[in-house]
Amino acid sequence: MDLYRYTHLGRTFDLRTRTHLAIALIGIGSGAFALAIGNDLLGGVRAGIAAGLAWALARELHPDNNPSALLAGVIGGVFQATVGGVALGVCYLMIVSLRVIVRTLGAAPKASDLALHLPVVLFVSDTIPGFLAALGLSIAMFLSPSLPRPAPRSHRAWGVAFTAVALAGLAINTASEAGQATAGGWVLFAVAMVASIRLFPTTRPESLGDIDRKPLDGSRLKLGRIELVALLAVIAVTTAGAGVMSTAPALAAVIGTGLFASKRTSHSDVGPDPLNDVLV
Repeated sequence: MDLYRYTHLGRTFDLRTRTHLAIALIGIGSGAFALAIGNDLLGGVRAGIAAGLAWALARELHPDNNPSALLAGVIGGVFQATVGGVALGVCYLMIVSLRVIVRTLGAAPKASDLALHLPVVLFVSDTIPGFLAALGLSIAMFLSPSLPRPAPRSHRAWGVAFTAVALAGLAINTASEAGQATAGGWVLFAVAMVASIRLFPTTRPESLGDIDRKPLDGSRLKLGRIELVALLAVIAVTTAGAGVMSTAPALAAVIGTGLFASKRTSHSDVGPDPLNDVLV
């Protein structure tokens, strides 16, 4: 099935590809580790998902390097297993925002993609980190029509819609904000902020868009990195550190990509990196 006939936001996942198989094993390993140290079954599943989210975020931040994404997956999974508190919906919206700005798929989102994300934004925006992540998506929608290979101007109207729905989600929330700042969360945040410094020099990605097979745009990639790091900092400050744990996979992605920021080892899911070789 050609996934891209139906969506310009979802990316393919094929276990015959070495790097995809590797992150699947990392996710399983993260879940097993969580169970081994006393987490329940749901905690194990969440650790595996956290590893996958960190990997996906790192793929958007550094499309040219697969080891950075795998390292991020390990960090994200271990953090969820040992500290916990990851908000899966918040991290998912961050992935979507990066795909809108960086344009790793090589095409702007379809109207159907955006419509399907309205209820997602409503559901996730019941906390401050979720609300801010939704605003990040709105900002991405506003910026994309002004960037190279612009998205349709109608996407700005979608940005307004996402903002309105995010405000509604925050307004109808009756639960108090759970969680509190932890030393582990602050350490992860501090390391990520230091690592992020290496993300900002101008870069020329070698990876190709999944759909159009054209090189990605460096200015879009740089702006996506800036927005994500800024969003992580705003969440940490506005929640006095309590929201740091919810964004752990994104912080793990910044750490992994910061370590490998100057290296280019692959062309997304095609190229010379042996981790990308198809198994069969």
